[in-house]
Amino acid sequence: MNTLLKFIEELLLEPVVLIGILVCIGYILSKKSLIKIITGTISSMVGLMLILFGGKMFTETFKPIVNAVSEHYGISGYLMDPYAMRASTQEALGDSFGFVGYVFILAFAVNILLVMLNKYTKAKGIFLTGNAGFAHSQAILWLVHFWLGLNWVPTVIISGVLLGIYWAISTTIPIKAVKDVTNGADFTIGHNQMFGIWFFSKFAHKFGNPETEDAEHLKLPGWLGIFEHNVTGISIIMTVFIGGFLMSIGPKNVQELAGKQHWLIYIIMLGLKFSMYMVILLQGVRMLIGEINQSFKGIQEKLIPNAVPAVDVAALLPFSPNAATLGFICCTLGTIFSIFILVMTNSPIMVLPGFVPLFFSGGPIGVVANKYGGYKAVIVCTFLLGIIQSFGTIWAISLSGLPNGIGWTGMFDWATVIPFFTQILKFISQLF
Repeated sequence: MNTLLKFIEELLLEPVVLIGILVCIGYILSKKSLIKIITGTISSMVGLMLILFGGKMFTETFKPIVNAVSEHYGISGYLMDPYAMRASTQEALGDSFGFVGYVFILAFAVNILLVMLNKYTKAKGIFLTGNAGFAHSQAILWLVHFWLGLNWVPTVIISGVLLGIYWAISTTIPIKAVKDVTNGADFTIGHNQMFGIWFFSKFAHKFGNPETEDAEHLKLPGWLGIFEHNVTGISIIMTVFIGGFLMSIGPKNVQELAGKQHWLIYIIMLGLKFSMYMVILLQGVRMLIGEINQSFKGIQEKLIPNAVPAVDVAALLPFSPNAATLGFICCTLGTIFSIFILVMTNSPIMVLPGFVPLFFSGGPIGVVANKYGGYKAVIVCTFLLGIIQSFGTIWAISLSGLPNGIGWTGMFDWATVIPFFTQILKFISQLF
């Protein structure tokens, strides 16, 4: 029994295999040819691998830069980063960490059940991003255990049910926004900012006109027209932005990051790498979405009516690369502004930005804001996002009960919805 549960857990935690199985089932149910079943399945898996690889390289390349700048200025505090939350909750759970897998499996089952009962629940999204889902399972298990103080069996059951409900709701509400952004692609997002995508899609139109101010179709005068080419524009913009960010700590410190490479060449290469990773993501999205759109019709018709796959948030980035880049920059500026306020007010809790919440919230929400309100909406929404994520993370950390906490994920849902839910747990614990 334990071996079977372990196999199921590992299967669900490997999104590439899970997506491949679902695409394969979809094509079989649609009665496609054997060749199409095989090629479609492999294409979807390779496409998702490209998306995950691009996202991983973004993080591995730029995370040390954020850390170096924070260290140079002597700013210490909790890190806003999903990996920090995983580390702190794993430390808090200690020997009980093994229960996390049961929470994950139960949550996935509850999510599917709610989608199958769509007639009553209206839920459609099925959370398929295993790496993010496991982090969710850790955090929810710890929060329920800390505030309710029950035995582990009821704690695991309550955690799994609550997380499954969260997945079903949070992956369903951004479906319309994702469909608009992707021009009708049949998928939704399963990550850490689904409520954020929905939230900003509701009022981004108030800040501009997407018809005349689309970040992807800005008509720039003269030589500035070079920025109309995505690969070139993103490379130049990120070289300047990252260069300015790094130069604030001085060429000598930049050289330490660059190693044997000259510091100026290092900065130029960072700008080029940023654009290269975006191209990798774009190719991966094309391969994955093409297969999902075709194959999931079979699953919707024969197995789970109205089911919509919820995939990694990086799938949104290539649909508006310029907006994603602008969103990342403005989210970073909003976060820096928030840190300045925290320092000026002598906040007892200081949060430091990790690259992941800056880019993988700022970028996708920038894409959404651009769709509804153009580049002006991107600037306003993602700057506001940086503020919300910073102060929301302080709220979350103050309720987390993490001993010697390393950090919290810092992304929109986990800086708004989850601390609100935790506040309810706290209220219940005080009652009983």
